[in-house]
Amino acid sequence: MVARLLELDAAGALTTVHVRAGAPVGGVSVRTVWRWLEAARTEGRVERRPRARLELSDQAWEVLVQAGGNVAVLHRHLKDAGGEVSSLASLYRVVRRDLEAGKALPDRAVARREREEQRTRHALLTLPWPGRGKSYSAQALAAAGLRPGETFTQEGTVF
Repeated sequence: MVARLLELDAAGALTTVHVRAGAPVGGVSVRTVWRWLEAARTEGRVERRPRARLELSDQAWEVLVQAGGNVAVLHRHLKDAGGEVSSLASLYRVVRRDLEAGKALPDRAVARREREEQRTRHALLTLPWPGRGKSYSAQALAAAGLRPGETFTQEGTVF
């Protein structure tokens, strides 16, 4: 439409009637058509200006996976890392767009179970080794997600 209106303008035949007729065709206001024409004259382009698009890096997507798909956690992580951070609403839109495009997040239950298992492994590795006749404290067992008196195995060793 803009190219045709520019042709009319170059021929000296462009009128307000042409612009008003073109606005509904483009689904925009008359003022927008005039702005498009001005941009076409000054910048020499008749197509849309490419818009910058927010993209999540692979590292940011990994943070999102580790957070079980929680976009607010990703937003906090990006803020803590410094640099320019988009709004939370923008991040939600980007994640939704990527998910609709086929990018996948693991099932939340699976991600939650993996996080809990990782916490348990970490807690077990930080527990002091009990000597003979000694046992873990109830607080240390609770940190590992266990109850006193409960037995568990780690790499073939029964505790």
